[in-house]
Formats: sequence, C-alpha cells, structure tokens
Amino acid sequence: MPRLTALAATTALLAAVGGTAVAPAVSSAATVAPAAANAPVVRVLPLGDSITFGRSSCTGNGYRGPLQGLATAGGRYALDFVGSNRNGVMDDYANEGHPGFTVDQIGQGVDQGWLAARPDVVLLHIGINDLNQGANGTDTAARAVALVNKIFAAQPGVTVIMQGLIGASTGMNNPMPVNLSANMDAFNTRLQQEESVQQQAGRHFRFAKAPTLTPAQMNDGLHPNDAGYAVFAQGFATLLDQTYSARWFTGSATQLARPSDAVRLVGLKDGRLRNAEGDFAAGQWSSWNDMGADGVTEVTSAATFSVNRIFAVRDGKVFEKDGDYATGQWSNWFEPSFADALPRKAVAVSASALNHALHLVVIGEDGHLYNADADYEAGRWTGWTDHGGNFKRVTSATTTDGVNHLFAVDATTNQVMEKDGDYCAGRWNGWTASGPSVVTAQDVAASASGRTVHLSAVTANGTLVRTDGDFAAGHWSGWAQMPGSGITRVTSATANGVEHLFATSGGRLKELDIDLAAGTMNSWAEPAGGADAQSATAAFTR
Repeated sequence: MPRLTALAATTALLAAVGGTAVAPAVSSAATVAPAAANAPVVRVLPLGDSITFGRSSCTGNGYRGPLQGLATAGGRYALDFVGSNRNGVMDDYANEGHPGFTVDQIGQGVDQGWLAARPDVVLLHIGINDLNQGANGTDTAARAVALVNKIFAAQPGVTVIMQGLIGASTGMNNPMPVNLSANMDAFNTRLQQEESVQQQAGRHFRFAKAPTLTPAQMNDGLHPNDAGYAVFAQGFATLLDQTYSARWFTGSATQLARPSDAVRLVGLKDGRLRNAEGDFAAGQWSSWNDMGADGVTEVTSAATFSVNRIFAVRDGKVFEKDGDYATGQWSNWFEPSFADALPRKAVAVSASALNHALHLVVIGEDGHLYNADADYEAGRWTGWTDHGGNFKRVTSATTTDGVNHLFAVDATTNQVMEKDGDYCAGRWNGWTASGPSVVTAQDVAASASGRTVHLSAVTANGTLVRTDGDFAAGHWSGWAQMPGSGITRVTSATANGVEHLFATSGGRLKELDIDLAAGTMNSWAEPAGGADAQSATAAFTR
C-alpha cells in the first residue's frame, strides 16, 4: 500500500477552536446521496444466496450498493431495501441473501415470513448452490419456478425481477469449482421462457440473462468482485426502470430512515467497567450501568451492525461481552475461542470492525503486536499473527475498502507507528512512521469514515493533536492541536460525519465532537452526566 503524503496546510479545525460550538446531529452525508426530494420510495427485497448477500465484495455492498447509486442518479425513485439479513457499508444494508442456500431453503424462508415487509419489488437471484452441489439445471429451474409461484401466492401484485445465473468465468483468485456451463444454460433458458407464462397469467414477472463477467470481474468461480457486482447491478437497474415505467409499482411517499446515531461508551475505573448510551439524534444520554466485571486493566470495543462487542483484559487474558441493541440482549463475559491460543499475556488491546468482520489486536507482554480476526456471520475466529515490534499502546480503524489500519506507540521511542492490512487483497505492509510527520505520544486513538482515518495522539505534556489520513487520495492533513490539557488517555468513534473524541483528564471522562464537513467543534464536556475514568472505549452500532 502506498505511503500517505502530508498536506502542507492544516485543516480548518484550528480556526474553529474558538468558534461556534456545534451540537452533533445526524449528518445528511450517506454512502449514496439521497434521491430527489419528491421521489417515491420503492420497497425492495433482495432475495437469494451469497451473491445477494454480497460475498466477495470488499465493501459487502455486493450489487445492492451500485444499484442504489444508479436509482439515486436516475432521480425517478428511491430504493428502500428490506430483509432480515445485514451486510455492507452502505446505510441501507438490509437484504435477504443467505450464503449457501439452495432454492428449496430460500422457499422455506418465504414460508417463514421473509415477505413480511411487504416489498413492492423482489429482486431474485437463485440456483447456483443447487448446481454447484450437482443438481440438474432443468430440475433446479422447475424448483425456481415453484418458488416464483410461491412468492406470488404469498403476495399477489408484487413485482418479481429475476436475473439468471452469472456466466461462468475463471476468477482472479480461484478456478471455477466445476464446469457449470451446460446446467446454467438450461436453468437460464427455462426461466427466460417462464417470463411470458407468468405475464400471461397477469403476474408482474421479468427475467434477464445475467452478464458474462470477465476474469477480472470475478473473485472466484462463483462470486463477482466489486467490479463484477457493478456490472450485475446494471441488469437489475434496467428492469427496475422498465417495470416502473409500466406502472407495475409506484412506491410511496414514505421517508427513508436515517442511519443510527447512537454511541456505546464504556468507561474503566479501578478495574471496573460501566457503560452509557448516547443518542445524538435525540440529544440525550442514558445513565451509567455497571457491567459486572472487576480486575480489568484495558478495554476496547467494536460494533458489528447492532451488536457492540466489548473486549476486556484481566490477568493477561482477553474476555468478551456482547450487547445486541436490536434485541436488547446481552451475553455474559466469556473467553473467545482464540483465548487459549494467545501467544503472550495481553497488556493492551484494540478492536475495529467492518460489517460482520472484527479485527482484534493485542500487545503481548513481550511488546509484540498480535492480531486475530473474527467472522461473526460464519461464527469463527482465525489464529493469531505475530506482527513483531516493541509497543505499549495500540489503536486501530478499518476503512470501508476493507483495510485495517494499526497505529501503535513504540515503547522505546514513543513514536507512533503504522501497519496496514488489506483484507480484500490479502496482504500486509511493513511498519512505518505514521501521520504527516513524526510525532511521539503516550496514547493514540483512531476511527474511520469512508476511506479516511481520523488519528489522535496524546503527547508527553498532556495535549491532544489530531490528523486525517485520506487513503483514497493518498495524503495526511497536518497535525492540529486540540484544546485541553492534562489528557492521559483518548479514544474515538465516528459516525454520520461527526468524530467523537473521549479523553480522560484529571481522572474524569470528557467528550469533544468534531463536525468533519463543517470543520467546527464544540467544547469539552462530560458525557452522560459525568464519570470518573482512567480510560474508555466507544463504538457506534448500526
């Protein structure tokens, strides 16, 4: 990965230190710009298997992200995706894509209520798992027709748009698992014939043959990469426009939901943890609650969608506690499956997440930095990787392109060092000095928005400096000194265009909020009514 260069000019934040305080609110910035103000909202259920889910998409958006962008650019209607599953960095990540599911398994899901959201349109892509498991193309097509009939029986009047199986192509990373071409052709031909049958019965059904993608547009023999998903989205976009023009669906005036703006804050004091919830859209905090842990020396957290996952170090071991804010359920403290394999006792810890993937980094008692990765959708952890070094503090942030950026304070020089892991490309770079220029620190914090990392460092004299690393453009802003003094620890979390810094000073927990678009900030204040703390961690659930 290329080294980021420094911008000569500092950000507008320095000029705003004495400026107007801002109250953080839900930003209008989103992954995809909103459609025209008066555009009707069309409820769309993406239904299928791993391709609907977005497998092998670095962002997790799959075809849904490009499709939403095309609809937004057209301005005729806005898409509101529905479904019980979640994947993608886009704000509207709902879908009903289930990796590995066959046609019959998807049919069982329809029986169990997957149409409960009453979509205007069902986008259907199914069948490849049947064929990949040896099923006949004609028989699989017959089951797919039965599924289409089941959808219309469950919701008469719905529009069903189906794209055929993607033309077989050897992918960049893996060969095609089996020669599926003949069975895929039989499947696609039968469903193409079904289009006129369904329409003659008065049903709103369209079918389009999927594009044959090039090897550069495939990640493996079955799944596109992001470039391939963008091409695949075009097919759905064309049929959506045609069926909307035919008035098969009209949408409604329902407003699109805003993304969540709730931070989950955990404070550490004298070995005990307490948590509080900050709802920035409503402008209010909850009270503090004890988390039932003692003897804790370090804590970190990261959210995978609605679940905040908290990792605490006690007696050199790492423990986890998960809170699902969609269901209101909390787990007990437990040792994750990697616990016994941790090479050294842990002295510091950091976590960051993207979609269902969580990246945990630990500094061992030997000063080395170790990392392990969890896939909560698949329910598994990797083993530990030793990244070497001699560090005392660590922070991390994962950008929306799937790159995990590690920032660690060298135990000897106090210099902030950086190492980046590109999980989409499957490679790490080496340790380098981080930021626009060399800085020494006693603590660091990082959070991300898009492909930009917001990095803060507590200097030896207790002041706080910060910089923004734009990894898409390849540069850092200059270090900007923040107000305040006597700071010992810092953490940060960013959502909806606002970076929230939480720092400890004088044994108290303080908060400073930065509107990244406006370049303004408010003053330091005590969150959740105030609390004593030695350190803290914060994460936004989605």
